[in-house]
Amino acid sequence: MILHRLSVANWRSLLSSVELGPFSERLNVIHAPNGTGKSSLFEAMRRALFDAHLVSGEEIEAVRPWGRALAPQVQVEFTQSGVRYRIEKTFLDGVSAHLFRFEDGKFQPLADSRNADTKLR
Repeated sequence: MILHRLSVANWRSLLSSVELGPFSERLNVIHAPNGTGKSSLFEAMRRALFDAHLVSGEEIEAVRPWGRALAPQVQVEFTQSGVRYRIEKTFLDGVSAHLFRFEDGKFQPLADSRNADTKLR
C-alpha cells in the first residue's frame, strides 16, 4: 500500500481539520513536538483502514475531543495493487463510510456503509 494523503478532524486534540500530503512514494517523516497530535494521526489512519465505521465502545469514544459533542472524521487516500482509493469515515455520531476509486481523473463512488468497510478489508 502507498499512502498519498491523510485528513483528520475532531480527533482527540485535533479540533480543526488537519491534512497531510501529498506524501512521497518513498520515505516520509512526520516531525513535531510532543503533544501535537502525531499519534492521533496514526490512530485515525489505522481506524479508517481497519475498523468498521459502526465500531463502538470506550476505545472509540476516547477519540472524541474531550468535552465536545463532535464526530471524529478521517479520510485516507492510498494506492493498493496499482489502484488508487479514498476512504472517508465518520465515527460515533452520524456514522458513515464511503469508499471511492480513482477513475477517469477523479474519485468515483465505489461503496458505502458496511459495503465500504467490507470492500476495504
